[in-house]
Amino acid sequence: MSDNNNEQWFNQDNARPRKKPTGKKPFKPQAKALVDPARKGPPAQRTTAPSGKRPQKPAGKRPAAKGNNVPGRPSNGNTKAVRPQTGKPQAGNPQGGKPSGTKPSKVKRPAGKKPLQNKKPVKEAIARDPAIPPKDAKPTPNEMRKQSSRRKALINSVIAVVVVLAGIAILLFVVHHLFDYFAVKPNLEFVTNGNIEHTIGSRAVIVRNENVVMSDHGGDFVTQAAEGSRVAAGQNIAMVVPSDMQSVVDNLRNTQSQISDVQQELIAQGASEGAEVIYSDIDQSLSPIINMLRLDSIDGNLSELSSYASSISVLLNQREIELEDLDFEDERLRVLRSDERGYESQLESRASVVNAPEPGIVSFKLDGLETVLTYEVLLNADAGTIGDYINSAVGVINSDFVVEAGDAVARIASNEQQYIACFLNESDAPSSAFEVGTQHTVIVGSEGLSIGKCIVERLTPTSNGNYLVVFSTTRYVEDLLDVRSADIEVVITETRGLRVPVTSLVNPDYSRGVASIYINDQGFCVETGVLIEDYDREFAIIKPMGDGTVPNLQTVYITNPSSVSPGDQVS
Repeated sequence: MSDNNNEQWFNQDNARPRKKPTGKKPFKPQAKALVDPARKGPPAQRTTAPSGKRPQKPAGKRPAAKGNNVPGRPSNGNTKAVRPQTGKPQAGNPQGGKPSGTKPSKVKRPAGKKPLQNKKPVKEAIARDPAIPPKDAKPTPNEMRKQSSRRKALINSVIAVVVVLAGIAILLFVVHHLFDYFAVKPNLEFVTNGNIEHTIGSRAVIVRNENVVMSDHGGDFVTQAAEGSRVAAGQNIAMVVPSDMQSVVDNLRNTQSQISDVQQELIAQGASEGAEVIYSDIDQSLSPIINMLRLDSIDGNLSELSSYASSISVLLNQREIELEDLDFEDERLRVLRSDERGYESQLESRASVVNAPEPGIVSFKLDGLETVLTYEVLLNADAGTIGDYINSAVGVINSDFVVEAGDAVARIASNEQQYIACFLNESDAPSSAFEVGTQHTVIVGSEGLSIGKCIVERLTPTSNGNYLVVFSTTRYVEDLLDVRSADIEVVITETRGLRVPVTSLVNPDYSRGVASIYINDQGFCVETGVLIEDYDREFAIIKPMGDGTVPNLQTVYITNPSSVSPGDQVS
């Protein structure tokens, strides 16, 4: 609109008469400089709402202009002139002042809240990255869930790392202790005295000077003396019962079995102190036989089972005889003993009694060589004949429970000597080592016996490089009474001294006779040199080097030296 029009609009307004308000100064319009269109005012400000929400619109209606009261537009003559308003120019009102007409209604402010204001220019707000929320903006629920998920993932990761580290630490702890538990620990023992024997093996025949007892009647043979026991001259040792009294024999044996069962029960209850001593003595005699039986069973050798059974039977019979002399003060035993005597009386009334012709050791096992193979034959017969007896003799002599009239039923060894004949090879041991009168040790492995001080009675060389040796001994006659032939080992040399297992020797040099052993010196492993005097497959005889005093009987050595090293602590 032109300046003339503006001037006309202002003049029409001023031409009207105005009432002078009382108490108030007259309103004087002030002329204001026109706004240069080329100069722009400050940009309109955008109110930014929190993220995720649209900005609120101000309450109320937009101010409506009555007529054409907008400055710069022609008036239609019906509108009243509006006084120019002082103040800052508004957008769309370059001349400043408030627009004429009805005043715009004020925006209602929410109770307790201030109107949102954005102090930054619009251009700066538009230039900002919309993906980056303002600093004072609150996170949305989706962002909160993401932040919570990230925190949980971080916490779970930390916990997983801690658990893995703890598991590794526990595993290392367990492995360390398991290794320490299963690791081979050093075994400690004192040095002891012992001996080493070098032996040569052979098959031998055992001979005794024996008298044979004959039976005048036939029938069932019932023994009244224990096998291998000593009897007096004229003592009843057995009975030959007619066949029509077999029921009485069965009753007698059943009664004897019941007596043994009751005795075992009373012994288990501690009814007799003497029974424990008897059992202890017999057990000591049974132990070597049981050990040999186990070794043969492991090796698959069953050739000596009958010998073991016979020896065990002799010992058990001896135990029963010794137990009969004990008084258990039990009524059941008294009744059974009375029944046993009654059955024996019935048998004796009709049975044929066998008596011992002379004192000695009785045996009811015969092989037919008792009167053929004697002491005189061993000393005077040629080596070939004796060799035939050795090859044909049975190992263990058995007994027969049924006899005929005129049969041999028992034998009595009246002397305390027995004789052992065998062949040895010159390449294994020189015959000069077995001169007549020298003493040697003979080992009967099947019986678990080591018979020392056996005297050489005969030495006869043969044409094939062997020689016959006959030994005599007074030891273990009762133990070998039922044995006719057996595998033996003859000790050639014997060395005594400080004995240790060959496994305890460190870097042994048997050709030079030197080695080392590990000893326990105040809790630490110390290596000590020793001299080897003798050795076999299991043991070695050692002594200190030079003027040393270690090892001795007070020395503690390590039997498994591979488990430690010199300087290690021995626990």
